[in-house]
Amino acid sequence: MKWDKKWNDGIILALETAFISWFTYAFLYQNYLLYKWHRGSPLPSKIPFVLAGIFVGLAFLAWKGRNLLKPLRENNGGALDERS
Repeated sequence: MKWDKKWNDGIILALETAFISWFTYAFLYQNYLLYKWHRGSPLPSKIPFVLAGIFVGLAFLAWKGRNLLKPLRENNGGALDERS
């Protein structure tokens, strides 16, 4: 089975998005602990940091995803652009 270039680009994009989301979450949470948390106090909730990681991942996906849609618009003769 021969992989299509679109599938390869999609897999790479998914891996990049997952890595950026995780890295953002880890970076923000670790920096919060480093500068705001004190030994002996309870650990803060991870939920805001997870949500920030998801938001950054989705923003990255939207930014990179528009490049994947350009060939579809060009092959379609601009039909997608005329509707909007």
